[in-house]
Amino acid sequence: MAALLSPEELENHRIAHELVRLKLRLPIVNHLTQIHIKPLRLRWRVIHAESPPNGRLPESVRPFIVDALSAAELASFAAVYQRLGGADDSKVSASMLLRAREVHLRIAHREIDINAAYFAVRDVRAKIVEWRRCGRCQTYYIFDINEFHARYCPYCELSSKR
Repeated sequence: MAALLSPEELENHRIAHELVRLKLRLPIVNHLTQIHIKPLRLRWRVIHAESPPNGRLPESVRPFIVDALSAAELASFAAVYQRLGGADDSKVSASMLLRAREVHLRIAHREIDINAAYFAVRDVRAKIVEWRRCGRCQTYYIFDINEFHARYCPYCELSSKR
């Protein structure tokens, strides 16, 4: 007979299920929930009727910043997470990631790639990228001198293209 899960374990499995449904890469789900990769793979196949993606994970948020709009969306997601999750803890929380996604969806009215969102939050909190305040519009954004679309405030760039 299988052991019953505690309420905390049930909630952790619910969160993992939602992250898999959103197609967060399994090594990240494993890292966030500590649930073994084998049941996560099985859950992916059941939910999506296909095998989970293979291959290397990106090292940072940088590959997801492809234009000013993606830079602005990722910065806004990171800002929502920061506001909901507090600025103290450098670790990303799975439940806060889902909560920030819900709030961001209500504000932006469009889905954000959960993988890109995770890396944006992780990189800002771990200071892999700089969280800079624009001198013109006073909005925070992801700054990286080595990334073309992260060298300047994406909000100012988008508003100047009108």
